Amino acid sequence: MKKQGFVKIGVVILIVSIGFMGMNFLGSTDKHSNKRELNPEYRTVETLPINYGNYELNIDGNGVVESKRTLKIISEASGKVIFAKNDLKDGTFANSGEVILEIDQRETKNRLFSLRSDFMNAVASVLPEMKIEEDDIYNKWYNYFSGLTINNEIPELPEAANSRVKIKLSTRNIYSKYFNIKNEEILLSKHIIKAPFDGFIKSNEIIENSFISTGQHVCTFIDSKNLEIAVPLLVEEFNMINFSQSPIVKIYPEKNSNQHLTGRILRYDSRIDRNSQTLDAYVSFKNNGLNPLFLPGNYVRVEVVGRTLNNVAVIPRYTLDNENYVFTMEDHKLAKKLVDVVAMQNDMAIIKKSLPENTKLVTTILQKPLIGMNIQTLDEPYKPEEIPEAEETISVVKK
Repeated sequence: MKKQGFVKIGVVILIVSIGFMGMNFLGSTDKHSNKRELNPEYRTVETLPINYGNYELNIDGNGVVESKRTLKIISEASGKVIFAKNDLKDGTFANSGEVILEIDQRETKNRLFSLRSDFMNAVASVLPEMKIEEDDIYNKWYNYFSGLTINNEIPELPEAANSRVKIKLSTRNIYSKYFNIKNEEILLSKHIIKAPFDGFIKSNEIIENSFISTGQHVCTFIDSKNLEIAVPLLVEEFNMINFSQSPIVKIYPEKNSNQHLTGRILRYDSRIDRNSQTLDAYVSFKNNGLNPLFLPGNYVRVEVVGRTLNNVAVIPRYTLDNENYVFTMEDHKLAKKLVDVVAMQNDMAIIKKSLPENTKLVTTILQKPLIGMNIQTLDEPYKPEEIPEAEETISVVKK
């Protein structure tokens, strides 16, 4: 019996010991589990500092190159064609003043010689009467008569000294004969057609020995060196351009941006197109080298040098919402700020100084952004301060 009692006491002591050890273990576990790390979550974003300065606007546009001068040449004389440069085929180039067409002028020239001869006879018939009156008048008209020839243009008539001289000239039909000759000289000059400027010929061809009549279309002469482009621009874009100084324009081929020519805007429309709500600005430029990329008919892209804006910043256009708000980072918190937009340039927006210098603009597109949410950047991660561990202890009360 005594032995059984010792066994029972031993079991009780063992149970109490195990329970005490278990409570100590649970207490230590509880203390460890109550050590909380108070590190909030931060979303990583990309930012861009907003810096202000001067910015020169550039306005993009498109248009088709057209010749600044296109002249339709009509024949003012008739007759057989004795010369036609390259038969006036399309694409024939001619320099300014070069003969491109000549019409047989023998008939007109013979008629002109006959009129000059009649005129010389009329002047000669009045000289004896002038000699009787005054030597000065006679000498003036005698010298004029001496300078007349059938082969040269008739010089301008001397001014009549008085009414008596006018009567003598009129009775001999000298005035009418003089102007008839002048008209015939003008007609003779129209038998030769010269290039009015450097350019290309567009024609249905006129070959030598063919007949041409008065009023017949000879060719269209196209100036391929002096060119212009009609560029449609929105009213907002017009306001970005300073027209008081003939804005400079760079012209680029549609498929080749390695080459460009420079021109200027010299005029523009004063009426807005009702359908497109645009105004045409006319860009004038020269293609002296006849570069085929800039010949009439080519579709080109232009860049107009606009106004210079002072104290503005350029930011990505997509960072703006519909009400001109942007997201910024302030003390690792997301903020929303209103900006003053001056203009849009392709995928960029130009804003006035409506935010402090070096404000950090959030350029990452956030899903469901919340103002005041925690954010950080890769190059500037959030570094929390040392926070002491909070421990909770469990007291075991022994009864």
